Amino acid sequence: MIRILHTADLHLGAFFPELGEKEGKRRHDLLQTFERLLTLAIKNEVQLFIVAGDLFDDPRPAAELVEQVASGLKRLIDRGIAVVLLPGDHDAPPAADGAYAKLTALGAVLLPETPGPQPVTVTVAGQPVHFYVFGGCALPSPTLLERMARRPLEGLHIGVLHGLRPVLPGESGKGLSLENLRDWNLDYLAFGHGHEFLLVEAGERLFGCRPGSPEGLRFGENGPRYCALAEVEPERVRVEPLPVGGRVLDELSLDLTGCETFAEAATRIIELHSSDLLLRLTLTGLIEVPLDMAELHDRCAGDFFHLELRDRTELLAGEFVDRMAGEETVRGVLARRARRLLADSPPERRPLVEEAFRETLRRFQGKGGGRA
Repeated sequence: MIRILHTADLHLGAFFPELGEKEGKRRHDLLQTFERLLTLAIKNEVQLFIVAGDLFDDPRPAAELVEQVASGLKRLIDRGIAVVLLPGDHDAPPAADGAYAKLTALGAVLLPETPGPQPVTVTVAGQPVHFYVFGGCALPSPTLLERMARRPLEGLHIGVLHGLRPVLPGESGKGLSLENLRDWNLDYLAFGHGHEFLLVEAGERLFGCRPGSPEGLRFGENGPRYCALAEVEPERVRVEPLPVGGRVLDELSLDLTGCETFAEAATRIIELHSSDLLLRLTLTGLIEVPLDMAELHDRCAGDFFHLELRDRTELLAGEFVDRMAGEETVRGVLARRARRLLADSPPERRPLVEEAFRETLRRFQGKGGGRA
């Protein structure tokens, strides 16, 4: 039996221009998550550390970043932990003088991107482990699929794949079928590329795992992030998800119905605050005051690591517009016409009408117009 820490899709060196002045701090977050992975590997006394693709976000990452990664992996290698790396679609092909060359010089094993005639054999904790690899996103030819099948060799047999997704029971689409996985008959399959944690299993058979990205990179990669601690022996696999992420991404909706002032709306947003949270917040509900999203963001953003606001509130049906519609002014004409347009619009277009009305009203009233 060997114990494995399996991770993928770290994307070290990725850029986050949407975060503005916090981009550098977010890039450092990814490196801190890498350090947590190393610590977890040592703490859990693993014998094998696998990165199933996209250790880096680019095939030629900055030299300083490569030095930091090399120093971290050396901690594992010096403790007798085998390090096995597969390039992904972001950091392949590895240059002869690039980042992976530096890491292999330390003793890490770099797997080829496509399966060869024979698996790559590495001694792990005194026993042979045979690696079958595939790094492409397109479904391989029958010949390459056959090369992933178990050979009659003593030791454990592990597949490392980045790009191809397993098509599990109840799913559809292109990818690896259960027949493929069964035919290969490997002891463990270490998947990468998909950024959400997934146990690759069917019935009582656990084939392996896709650990997902250990740190959420974009909205959609929300909530806790994991790596996989796998214990593998012939005909038996056990996988435990280990929490590893630092900051959390989330997407929420907040109903502002009844808010009568700008300050009240800001207070309700700030109640969600967390300095480690990257939040995309959709504002909904019937409000009584037009909200300037830029000013509202400025008021609230300091209580979050990052905040995005989306305005889906309803203003036209409120008492504020009732009063406006009764005016014999250009503003009153605007309110009456906007209400008629809203009533004549299909449901899917009504948010657009509301948005257009809010924007026009802000231009009438000036920045922060209607704020109480």
